[in-house]
Amino acid sequence: MSILDTLDDQQRLAVTSKSPTLINAAAGSGKTRCLIAKIIHLIEQGVSPGQICAITFTNKAANEMKERLKNQIPLQDMQVSTIHSLCVRIMKTFIKHTTLTYPFSIYDDSDQLSIVKTIIKSKELPGDPYEYLQKISRTKTNLSEDKLKDDLETIYKAYQNILFKNNACDFDDLLINAYHCLRNVACASYYSALWPHILVDEFQDTSVIQYKIVSMMHSVQNQTFFVVGDYNQSIYGWRGAHPKNIQDFIDTFKPSVCYLRYNYRCSQMIIQHANNFVQFGKPMIAKLTFPGRVSFTGFYDHEDEAQKIARAIQKLDSYENTAVITRINARSLLFERTFSQLHIPYKVVGALPYYKRRVAKDLLAYCKASRNRADLESLVRIVNTPKRGFGNKKKEQLLLGGWPYLYKMAKEMPMIDALIKLLENIKDMEPLDAIEEILAYTGYKESLTRESDLHMVDSFLDVVAGFKTLDELILASTFLEEDSGHGVKLLTAHSSKGLEFDNVFVVGVEQGLWPHSRSLDKDEEYRLYYVSITRARKWLNISYSKSRNYRGQSIKVSPSSLFLESCNE
Repeated sequence: MSILDTLDDQQRLAVTSKSPTLINAAAGSGKTRCLIAKIIHLIEQGVSPGQICAITFTNKAANEMKERLKNQIPLQDMQVSTIHSLCVRIMKTFIKHTTLTYPFSIYDDSDQLSIVKTIIKSKELPGDPYEYLQKISRTKTNLSEDKLKDDLETIYKAYQNILFKNNACDFDDLLINAYHCLRNVACASYYSALWPHILVDEFQDTSVIQYKIVSMMHSVQNQTFFVVGDYNQSIYGWRGAHPKNIQDFIDTFKPSVCYLRYNYRCSQMIIQHANNFVQFGKPMIAKLTFPGRVSFTGFYDHEDEAQKIARAIQKLDSYENTAVITRINARSLLFERTFSQLHIPYKVVGALPYYKRRVAKDLLAYCKASRNRADLESLVRIVNTPKRGFGNKKKEQLLLGGWPYLYKMAKEMPMIDALIKLLENIKDMEPLDAIEEILAYTGYKESLTRESDLHMVDSFLDVVAGFKTLDELILASTFLEEDSGHGVKLLTAHSSKGLEFDNVFVVGVEQGLWPHSRSLDKDEEYRLYYVSITRARKWLNISYSKSRNYRGQSIKVSPSSLFLESCNE
């Protein structure tokens, strides 16, 4: 049986279309199945696997593609990889067109951060090193070095100079170097001849430079130029994705445009809601006969939202097939606390559980050290956090000598004496008062350099406000550390892409939060919402709160335009 016999009419039309081809694939329409089918169809037509180059944008997607292909075709000669792995291969072959020599080093995130921190310190410049790295990356992926200004220009040039001296590059440089290689006619001709069949997945997520690389590998002699994407699911503009590449592809290559409109994932009411919310091109058609359900809820406050949703989840058939989707990580914190209190197992997708993040673990360690004198690990964690001149050798002695050693050092070190008094003062306080006392007398918040960490301090204050005693707070965090491997999924809208669940709660659809007040692209905020609601297979609930807590104080909020438009569809 041919692979074509396993496809619906829309998928079959897409797979048999001639080059170039753009597949506009709606959510849940089987786009990966279509891409796999195209590869198998090419081989059924006599194409050698070695003539095919399939490009994805994550290692997970590349591995999934290989897994689905391995039992059907020989993979050893076929290029199935991320765009970055492809660029490494191009650079190895045409290294003379770069500033590097082979072998070269590829610096990861920690290497990059270390370099930028060193530059900032040596040049005595202000700013968050993480933010500088994001700006450097955005500059490279958009090929926009001419727009650098002030401190960013200084740091960028120093950063690139260090990479050059170390015969190294970062992940964005892989793209830039491959781009410069392909600008050479011999290189571009080599790869268009080597891979006359080019396929690209998640095309809406390509950046400016990624699109240029893929385009330069194509020539009029290519027999296949097959890209799959969905403008409606382009949600990564903040990391360089350029959804206008889809229209550029249409304008440049005049492709056949095929629409995959059949949705195999969602129930009928969810599809109706997604179609009515915003008309993204052609509406989806539900293939499931199950009607499903979509509901909308306004809660008194965030505590009420977390408690009532948690109780509703306890009544469902399966924790594993249930998800709570938020716009930002911090919005899930109350759910983590509530689930832990009610012993609902859960897993944070795409991020560490809140209580395992550095800020939370640091502040919790103060609480643990104050309540439990036998917990020397917590004491060692906070004794030099923030810095008090208590180095690693002293920490080793503290583990051996315990509190008697700390009392001894307190006679010589006033800051250690102040720490001991602080721990004694907070041990019987309510959690919110205790954390505010720690922040007031240690300078911990002032020691943080990452903006995200500073936000986490404020978020932690919101979380602890719901506990009455330090022991209750410590117990909840301990439960999470031991039991949070499975169960209900807590994830952001960005992390939800590519996933699906029977039951989905899209929460916190509030003004200023969704669309996010800091977002520069309102259209992308709408696409994020569209991605979130189409994760649900059977039941979807969309909610907002009328007020939220900030450091124990109630602040009024209102439903966002997204929520109101959904209700009034």
